[in-house]
Amino acid sequence: MRYVYDSGTLIAIDNREREALRRHEERLAGRDQLIVPAPVAAQVVRAPNRQARLMFALRGCQIVPFEKRHVAKVGMLLARSGTSDVVDGFVAVAAAEADAAVVTSDADDIGLLLGTLGARLAVLAP
Repeated sequence: MRYVYDSGTLIAIDNREREALRRHEERLAGRDQLIVPAPVAAQVVRAPNRQARLMFALRGCQIVPFEKRHVAKVGMLLARSGTSDVVDGFVAVAAAEADAAVVTSDADDIGLLLGTLGARLAVLAP
């Protein structure tokens, strides 16, 4: 399986929320592909020397850069959905490109963006 993590998921892991940690560890043990858009990581990494759990979790993830080819895709998605959060837009685009479930604390917004893309992907709690 493939999963795209949003910032709420990484914050839950960093805060040692039991269920988020358990699910993350199960995904790692199952050799699932864990994807983190680079802007998502940038939102949550504030003090790497004090965020050992988060930094360890990120080592098991593929960090996907926001590239030139994403600019129009994300911008047009935001226009069509009537939303404005570039990071959420990129989470949805990255998930659609990877055919991955999204693990998010913001299911309503991500669901709207995925629906706008026409992507039928699972949206899961952290």
